[in-house]
Amino acid sequence: MIEKILKSNVQEIINAEELEQKLRSGKPLNIKLGVDPTSPDLHLGHAVVLRKLAQFQEAGHQTFLIIGDFTASIGDPAGANKTRPVLTSEEIRHNMQTYVEQAAKVIDLEKTHIVYNSQWLKTMGLSEFFKYTMNVTLQQVIEREDFAKRISENQPIGLHEVMYSLVQGIDSVHLKADVEIGGWDQRLNLLTGRELQRKLGYPEQSLVLVKPLIGTDGVKKMSKSLNNYIGLYEVPNQMFGKLMRIKDELTDAYAESHEIIIPSEITHPKERKMFVAKKIVEIYHGTESAKTAEASFTNTFSSIGGSVATDLIREVTFPERSVPLIQAVTRCTTTSSSEARRLIDQGAIKLNSEVVDDYLHEVEIIDSPQLQVGKHRFFKLVYKGE
Repeated sequence: MIEKILKSNVQEIINAEELEQKLRSGKPLNIKLGVDPTSPDLHLGHAVVLRKLAQFQEAGHQTFLIIGDFTASIGDPAGANKTRPVLTSEEIRHNMQTYVEQAAKVIDLEKTHIVYNSQWLKTMGLSEFFKYTMNVTLQQVIEREDFAKRISENQPIGLHEVMYSLVQGIDSVHLKADVEIGGWDQRLNLLTGRELQRKLGYPEQSLVLVKPLIGTDGVKKMSKSLNNYIGLYEVPNQMFGKLMRIKDELTDAYAESHEIIIPSEITHPKERKMFVAKKIVEIYHGTESAKTAEASFTNTFSSIGGSVATDLIREVTFPERSVPLIQAVTRCTTTSSSEARRLIDQGAIKLNSEVVDDYLHEVEIIDSPQLQVGKHRFFKLVYKGE
């Protein structure tokens, strides 16, 4: 299990030798993972870090899942090119309602200490808070890539954003964390906690940074705000369909994120992707639901490409390797952009049997996708080169 913790889906460990010594000491460690309830849904990107927490649980360590109800009101500046909107208390409470229930799909709640950082942060006085601020410099904060970029672009940075990593670091001090888990984008936030512990005379937490999971757009890290996510609570058919829409080159990354080993005899890109999609759906919905989702996808896809009369499937060529969905619809149907957008908004557009309602969704023409408009119009999109 130690090898699995150190190697499985890990981007970086700070400090790897130090962490291995802690793990081999036989002493139960305090493992911390924080999640801010900035939206009501957890997705596969969250699941990656939750799965790492589950590995520590299996190894017998004490695990703490921090629901950042206080830090969510600040807004994590990591990766943001502008100040994030401040959430109200009502929005945070709404988002928190199903967090624990969703996390239970990945971790063992009986082995998890669920804590809310408002429990110690809301009651903290200014004198105690300033004791912490004395241990973090402004230079440390503005060295962050996201802040440096905003400064160069003359974009404002709120003082509350500057304080975010410090407040997250206070959580580590409060819990006496031996290890903190986070995504790669959280690196600087987690380092602040480690530095704070050191300056206050506590043992420094080791950091386990997991690999980021690229979203369904194939470009950016999975995020609810970017609408490129696959939610843990999505129904099996929808989850399977979204997984089948990821780019072929991401199949291995999705397999690794869920510790799935693709048999060597499966070599075709689509078959490899279907194997991974079925396994992931199985993890969150069970074997029978995964089988049903696979069958539903196969039958629907076959009906479009097979049993539908070939003269009803019109081939449309594109010189581009990819185009926005609205552009694909206008070219296939020869309708106006406003009409194409209306069809998309009404859910009348399917791509490879899945409804797509984002008119800016990038359609990979090079993959020869099937486009369905309404119930009776079918198109095969073919890349012919520029």
